[in-house]
Amino acid sequence: MLHRTLALPLHRATQRSMLLLLQGPRGAGKTTLLRRELPGHTYIALDDQRDRARARAEPERFLSSLRGAAIVDDAHRAPELMAYLQLSPAPNPLVLASARRLLLPAAETLELHRPTRAEAQRRSPLPLEMLGRFAPTVTPTPTGPLPWPVPRRFLDLDVRELVRLHDLDRFESFFRAARHRSGHLLDQQALATECGVAHRTVVRWLAVLDTCFLTLTLPPASQDFGRRTVRRPKLHFLEHAHFESEVVSEIYRNAHHTGDPPNLRHWRDSNGFAIPLIIESETALPVPVVIAPQPTPADLAGLRRWMSLAGTPHGAVIGLTKPAARSANVLRYSLAEL
Repeated sequence: MLHRTLALPLHRATQRSMLLLLQGPRGAGKTTLLRRELPGHTYIALDDQRDRARARAEPERFLSSLRGAAIVDDAHRAPELMAYLQLSPAPNPLVLASARRLLLPAAETLELHRPTRAEAQRRSPLPLEMLGRFAPTVTPTPTGPLPWPVPRRFLDLDVRELVRLHDLDRFESFFRAARHRSGHLLDQQALATECGVAHRTVVRWLAVLDTCFLTLTLPPASQDFGRRTVRRPKLHFLEHAHFESEVVSEIYRNAHHTGDPPNLRHWRDSNGFAIPLIIESETALPVPVVIAPQPTPADLAGLRRWMSLAGTPHGAVIGLTKPAARSANVLRYSLAEL
C-alpha cells in the first residue's frame, strides 16, 4: 500500500483543530487516506442521497447526529452545510473531504493530489526550503508509471454541475485550448477569441479549472527590482507533459503533501528576460529556479544575472538529467530528485 506523505500532517492537524478540510482533485486518494489513517472516525459520504438531503436541509441537526469524531466525504455537495460551519463551530471533531476548492475560513485546510515521484519511490521529497541550498548525494532510481486508479472523465463528473449544459461543447474546446497554453503567460482575451466566447466566460471557466484542482496560476513575483515587468500570471496544468508544468506541479504537490503550502511565482521583464519559477518566503530571500529539459549556458547566465539583480545567493536549475558539473551557489537537479 502506498504511503502518502500527507499522513503525518493530517494527524497533526486533527490534534490541533476541531474542523479540518482535506481537499484535492478527484481520484487523488482522499477517501483512502482518511479511512486508513483515521479508523476511529465515523465515515459518511454525501454521495448518498439521504445523507446529502439531511445535511442540506438541517445542517445543525445533521452534525448533532454524528457521534464523536467524524469524516464527511463529498462535502462540496452540501453547500448549506458549508455555510453553517462558517458561522457555527462543529460540535465534535470533524474532517471534511472535498473534490472542489472550498473557502472555509474556520477550518484548517490541507491538499492532497495524485502521488508524486517521491511517494512512488517511497522516499521523502526534497524540502522546498532546501531547493537551491542542498542537493541529494544519491539520485533516486526513476520509476515507471505509478499504477493508480484513473477517475472518470473530469468533463463528465464535474463540468456538468459547474457549466451550463448548452456550453459543454464550447467548454471542451476551451479546455483543449487552455491545456495547449500550459507553461505560458495567460492571455485571457486571446483565449476568448480563439474559442469564440466572451472574455468574462473565459474568466469563469478558468475558475472552474481552479476549483477542480486542474490548474495552478502563478502570479508575477512581488518585486520587480527596478525593471518594467510583465504582470500577467502564468498558467500551468497540474498534470501535463509540458516539462516546465511537470516540474512546477511536482514542486507544488510535494510542498502541499508535507503540509507546507508554497508561495510560487514567476518573473519576466518587458524585454523577455524571464525566470520561470520564483520561490518566495516571508523569512528568506527569493530563490530563482530555471526549468529546462537540457539547460544551456545561456540559461545559467540568465539565472546568475537575476541573482545579482535580486541580491540572492541561491539559485537552482532543474532538467531531465543532472550534469556532473557543480557550482557553489547554483545547484542543479534532475526531475527525479524532487
